[in-house]
Order: sequence, then C-alpha cells, then structure tokens
Amino acid sequence: MKKLMTAIVLCVLVFWTGRIYSINRKPQMVTYYIIGDIIDCGDLELSFVESHLDNPEEFEKRFAIDGFSNIDGDFKMISICIDVTNKSDNDIGWEEVFEFIECGFESPVWASSIDPMVGALVNVFQSETLNPGTTQSIWFFTEVNKSNFRAKSWENVDEYQYVYVLTLVPHKIAVRLVV
Repeated sequence: MKKLMTAIVLCVLVFWTGRIYSINRKPQMVTYYIIGDIIDCGDLELSFVESHLDNPEEFEKRFAIDGFSNIDGDFKMISICIDVTNKSDNDIGWEEVFEFIECGFESPVWASSIDPMVGALVNVFQSETLNPGTTQSIWFFTEVNKSNFRAKSWENVDEYQYVYVLTLVPHKIAVRLVV
C-alpha cells in the first residue's frame, strides 16, 4: 500500500511539474496595435480612432452625458473609439461584431471589462445589423476607480500604459491607448 501511494504521489508530482513547465515555456502570444492603426479581420475592418482617460467633468463634456460629476467617489473614465466597417456582401449581426471586439481594458496594475451601460448611453446604432459597406463608430468605456489602487498607484494613474484588449483567442490582440 505504501509503494502504491508513493507511486501515485510521484506520478502527480511529475505531471504537475510538466504542466508548470509547459505553461511557462510558451508565453501567450500578444499582438499590439496603436491608435490610428487599421486592421483587416476578414469581413470586418477595424480602425482605432481615439482614446481618453477623463475625469468625470471632462467625460460629461466630451460625450454630453449628465450626472457623472455627481457620482460619489474618486474615479476616471477610460474610453476607446473603434470604427467598424463591414467589407462583406452580407449583413453582419451586432452580436458577431461585439463577440470579436468586446473585451476590456488593462494596465500593468489594473484590468476591467467594459461597462455596457455607459456604452448604451453614447453609442447610436442606425440598424439591427451592420450593413454591407457601412461603417459604425463604437465607443467602449469603463471606470478606473481609486478604490482599485493603492494610494501611490492612484497618484500615477495618468502615467500608466493602458491597452484595450479586443480578444484573447486564439491569441491576445490589444490596442495601446493614448490617454
């Protein structure tokens, strides 16, 4: 019985060590783009137009939305605008578009998914689908809240390099933001 337990423990140890080695041997592949880049994604073309890291007052002014400066707490809003063009001959459903480009924001010390409620206040869609040959500007937002940072990190929040991650599969695609 003791030999069987030793053999099982050794097998688990060898398997676990091999798994750790294989994960660390192949770092995740990441492709970075910058604001101004245009990428071809088959039936879709994506153009990364602009990005911002605004305090609540700047955010209200930029997007003509009331009420953000009245919210309690210390926070900023990060945003990116992506122009999406349908290059195909068929309508493309918004679910398919968002499935490819709706992920989230990150920096070296912070990450967050998008806030669909704020996006719904700003984005205006003219039809149920993205029609052939048409382009739609889509804004993605999220809150960068002081409560997610240590005091020293919050002091430097404007200096971090932020990226918007479009997708993680089959490899990570991210856009470096200019904020």
